Parts: sequence; structure tokens; C-alpha cells
Amino acid sequence: MDSTRIGVLAGLATAALWVVSSLAFTAAGRSLGATRVNLLRTVAAAIVLLGVQWLAMGHAMPGMPFESAVWLSLSGIMGLTVGDQFLFTGYVMLGPRLVSVLMTLAPSMTALIAWAAFRESMAPIGVVGMLITTAGVAWVSLGRVDHDSPHTPAERRKGLLFGVAAALCQALGMVMAKRGLVEGVTPLDAQTMRMYAGAATVVPLAAFARHAGMTVQAQPSRRALMILAVGVVSGPLFGVFFSMLATKHVAAGVAATLIGLVPVLILPATRLIDGERISARAWVGSIIAVVGIAVLSFGAEG
Repeated sequence: MDSTRIGVLAGLATAALWVVSSLAFTAAGRSLGATRVNLLRTVAAAIVLLGVQWLAMGHAMPGMPFESAVWLSLSGIMGLTVGDQFLFTGYVMLGPRLVSVLMTLAPSMTALIAWAAFRESMAPIGVVGMLITTAGVAWVSLGRVDHDSPHTPAERRKGLLFGVAAALCQALGMVMAKRGLVEGVTPLDAQTMRMYAGAATVVPLAAFARHAGMTVQAQPSRRALMILAVGVVSGPLFGVFFSMLATKHVAAGVAATLIGLVPVLILPATRLIDGERISARAWVGSIIAVVGIAVLSFGAEG
């Protein structure tokens, strides 16, 4: 199989795996609470990556310059500890379909932050891509709420804020990670360092949330833990692996576009699993948002 086909298949596999993880974390969050899901997910993924790091490299701690370790640790704290807390809370409050559309704002936010903070160049076509994505997100999120929607207007507003906050944290985490990915730092080293930092900080975050009475009453069950395990395997482990594989074998713009198909792929999945009615507005807005990612990604390559 040629390299390009491997990259395309890996990109599609990444999108499909992240759809599975979104649905799994949503279902687990409704039983266990977003904070517990974030805690268990991050710690479990860190333990698995520790084992992989040990088997692949012969040591548990990734080898890298101190400055890279600092940037990647900050990236893990912002993207995994804080960002995914917002993300999982948004899943529970709003559902994975709309939150996945809001997350398409992350690439645009990443480009803007990198331009503002580090003066990275931005082509005019990239600005067009940002505007297209923003229009698609606005088209979906600002539409009329169905009368049979399970979410109250207050829940919807709060969920929208959490989704946007998750996208912003992911963007900040990506910019920080890029500063740490210098020559000699492998994707495995980077992801392991990020997950270690996330695991180290999510524990006190969960303890604080519990002490402050911010966690919901958990309803743990074997089924909920199994669903959580599916989310861990499909997202932080295999999802990240296939995303790195896609980026290696095809152009970054192609990989980002394929991975960005999550908001579209999740529509039939939520219809099949939850029986949620998918409006034409949701289809059109999601496709517009993905087109914006494609324009932004290919513009960045040019």
C-alpha cells in the first residue's frame, strides 16, 4: 500500500475513533460526572503511555531539552487538565454533536494565537478559512432550539460557553506543544510528557472540585467503566497514534481536513445511537465548518 493511501486511511480512522471517544465520554460522563471522567481518563492514559514509553525507549521519562519539557507540560495542563474538563462538561450538558462543531474553532484559534504571540505568518486564504469555519459554527449553534430538545435554554448557553472554552484551551495547548516539538523530540515523547503533566494536575483539580461540592453524584457501574475504557482506548491512545500516522504520510492540510470530519461523521452516529433528529441546518453548518478547516489548513501549507 502506498504512503498516501496509508495517510488517508489513517486520517479517516482518526476521525472515526474520535467520534467513538466523544460518544463514549459523553455516556460515561452522564453516569460518573465530567470531573471523574477527566480524572480516570487522564490517569489511565498516562499509565498506558508509561508502559509504551518503557517498552519502546527503555525508560519511563521522555528524553528532551528542559525548555521542551516545560512547553509540553504546560500544553498538557492547558489542553488535557483544563481544556478537557470544559470539553467533558460540555458533552454532558450539550451532547457530543454540537460540542464537536464548536471544537472546529480550535484550528482558527490556534492560528490566531500563534500569529499574535509568536508572529507566525498567516496567509489571506487562512483568514478566509477562519471566517468560513466561524460562519458554520454560528449557523449551527445560534439556530432555533427544537421544542423537543432535552436541553434547557440555560443548559444550552452554558454548554456553548464550555465548548468554546474547550476549543480555546485546545488551541493554547497546541501552540505550546509546537514550541516544545523541537528537533529530536518524537511524537511519542511529546504525547507522554503532555499526559504525565495532565495526570499530575488533574488529581488536585478533581480533589478541589469534590471539596467544593462541584462534582455531581456519581452512579458508577461496570457498564459506565467499560464505556469509559472504550473512550480511553479510542481517543488518547489509538486516536492520537493514527493522527500522527496521518500527519507523517500525507500533507498536514490533508490530514487536518480528514481528522476534522468528526462533526460530520458524528451526525449519523448520534442519530443511530441516541435517536436524535438531525436538522438540515446541522448538516449544512457542520459541512461548512469542515470546509473552513480545509481552507485554513491548505492555506497554511501555501
